[in-house]
Amino acid sequence: MYDARTEPWETEVDSTDIAGSPVGTGSRRSLGAVYVAGAVSAMGTQMTLLALPWLILQSTGSATMTGLVFAVQVLPMALLGFLGGEVIQRLGARRTMLLADAARGPIIALVPALSAMDMLGFGVLLVIVAVLGVLGVPYFAAQRVLATELAGSDQKALTRANSVLEGGFNTAAFAGPAVAGVLIALLGAEQVLWFDAASFGLSCLLLWRFVPRDAGSAQPAGTARKGMLAGVRVLLADDFLRPVMASTVTFGFLVRILGIALPLLAFDRFGGDAAIGGLLVGGFGAGALIGSLISYLIANRLSTARQMSLATIQLVLPMWVLLAPVPVGVLVVALALSGASLPLSNAPFFSILVTRFPGEIRAKVVQSVITISNIAGPLGFLTGGVVMDRFGIAATLLILAALSSLAAVNLLLALRRLNRPPGTARRAVPGLDMS
Repeated sequence: MYDARTEPWETEVDSTDIAGSPVGTGSRRSLGAVYVAGAVSAMGTQMTLLALPWLILQSTGSATMTGLVFAVQVLPMALLGFLGGEVIQRLGARRTMLLADAARGPIIALVPALSAMDMLGFGVLLVIVAVLGVLGVPYFAAQRVLATELAGSDQKALTRANSVLEGGFNTAAFAGPAVAGVLIALLGAEQVLWFDAASFGLSCLLLWRFVPRDAGSAQPAGTARKGMLAGVRVLLADDFLRPVMASTVTFGFLVRILGIALPLLAFDRFGGDAAIGGLLVGGFGAGALIGSLISYLIANRLSTARQMSLATIQLVLPMWVLLAPVPVGVLVVALALSGASLPLSNAPFFSILVTRFPGEIRAKVVQSVITISNIAGPLGFLTGGVVMDRFGIAATLLILAALSSLAAVNLLLALRRLNRPPGTARRAVPGLDMS
């Protein structure tokens, strides 16, 4: 059995702070600024996810053009994702976030500004969206790295910090589109985009004012690991993280298929009732939000490995409930439980990730995990539609439950290796000092 007292990385990192200094009041204030900045910018972005397609549909009436805009925005993560770790390593996490926020605010503001002057062609819009996508590539990983340095090296403190970050994003994902819908009705889609521009400005101001310049600093020349794929090589060399990443990518792939399946489940089983479809999707989102809070509250009570193990089981078991002819309320509860498992698993996983490796490679490892997961996501959307057209919703849900169960077993077996020293990673990556 896993013993929380023998976590293999406890002797690998300093006991005060990853950045080398104790965590005090100033660090807590700085960490709070990172939390608020992340939540504010995420809220603006989620509002734009409704406002931008609404604007395109009003202007062109074309669903194809709307889809193309979204594709252009996510494409940079697939093409340039691994470059994000290089950017963070050279600029530092704080500076990366500041530059991204400072640039994205004026760029998104170009959309309503040019539209008001009747100068917003579709080609111009695609360029704006592509630039936004490029600037967003290193942002999430930089946020995790910066929070790590401010929170300190304690596993449970890091799990709480990651839980708050997850909670900010999940709150924005849950409330952002709803708020945007109200504002679009009152002000129009173009005006809502000004709120997103303002959110980037506020995020930049918070980071500049409350986060010290030496936090999340760049790696000194000659110490940084070179190559965009350095993080991938480290992941592949680690006997624990290699199978964990296989399960993580599988879950990310399957959750996207589930996102498509839920509306079709309501349509097929409940006579096309759109309200039920909304309840199912909303239940999963509400669960993710509640899971962030629970993760924060239990971080001091459970080890990271045990929390991940329980969350993995919690993710998979409700998948089997979807196959049964149960009432809508049971389905909503099952989906809420499954949704809650995502932050319950993600928060300790990122805590393990950032403390398992030294600062010289940490950013590239985190960026590699995010990039690989984001590449798997769109594939899930594409595959889900094809599978459901070919086999139907019932067979698709069965495949989801079976594959997620296999991924869960693989992850649970991998977690048993946490009490082994990560010596394989050190031997397999020459020159990487894990001490």
